[in-house]
Amino acid sequence: MRFRKGLLVSAALILTLAVWAEWGLSARAQSHPCDPPNVIPRDVCGFDAFHGSPPRQIPNGWTEYILSGDLTFMQDVDTYWGAPALRMWSNGGTFKAGIYTQVRVTPGAGYRAAVFWAAPNAPDTFGRQLGIDPTGGTDPNAPTVVWGPMHWGTGRILSHNPPRSVDIDVKARAQNDVITVFFLTDHNRSTGDNVIYVDAIALYPDESAPALATATPAPPTATPVPTSTPTSAATNTPTITPTATATDTPTATPTHTPSPTPTFTPTATATPTATPSPTPTFTPTATATPTPGFIGRMMPKNVTGQPDPIGLLVNLGGVTGLLMMVGLGYWISRPD
Repeated sequence: MRFRKGLLVSAALILTLAVWAEWGLSARAQSHPCDPPNVIPRDVCGFDAFHGSPPRQIPNGWTEYILSGDLTFMQDVDTYWGAPALRMWSNGGTFKAGIYTQVRVTPGAGYRAAVFWAAPNAPDTFGRQLGIDPTGGTDPNAPTVVWGPMHWGTGRILSHNPPRSVDIDVKARAQNDVITVFFLTDHNRSTGDNVIYVDAIALYPDESAPALATATPAPPTATPVPTSTPTSAATNTPTITPTATATDTPTATPTHTPSPTPTFTPTATATPTATPSPTPTFTPTATATPTPGFIGRMMPKNVTGQPDPIGLLVNLGGVTGLLMMVGLGYWISRPD
């Protein structure tokens, strides 16, 4: 009876440990960077499939670009997050190149891009950088691209979660319903057969992204200068048309030349007709004045590539628990 009781207790302990281990493993599995809230499709974020063939074998959903030099793009297996991964390499050459993908987003919302595997074999010869074009353009040289920091040297998981020691994340606020995520590597010095492995590039909603620089459109408001079009002043000029007062031409009245009548010289008195001289009064013409208007370690590793205490607890806990249960079963079932 006591023996059966011991077996039941042991079975219960084993079941408890199994559930605990399964929960721990599933919790770790949910930490994959391509899981939500990442908005890049999981297979595109994780480089799960490729198209083309070397030297231009590219992950599905991504497009390659080369700014200088030459290199080979191809599928490989070196990654912490599960094969496959992208391999970018050159034997003896240098290059500056990368890949980009376009992502459907919410206009005006903030986003953060992160890369979780960018592992070179000669870290000091590979610069790694992320960029976002909030307008959805595909030219890495465009002035609209917002670039994050360039990282040289050791480090393979280059996001703040995790680790916090190396972080090349970049943030931007969408100006369209599509934005573009760029990954760039600058291999400016060769040490021979040099390679970098890339995997798991994600994009997360992030309202801490800088606000849109919509202030630039303000200058157009300066256009009110058209108000200077008080060309209406010109309308005042029509008033100048009264200069038509040139009607003063009545000066033509000198037609009083009938003065020839003076031929009646006998009537010298006719000279008074000179009274037409008042015509000088036409001085009113003055009226014109109106003009003024890496993988496969023996010990469990976490995403930083460091020993994973949780995984170690799971493994040690399982072994220790099993030994404890066997001991407990024996103690309970031993003869008095």
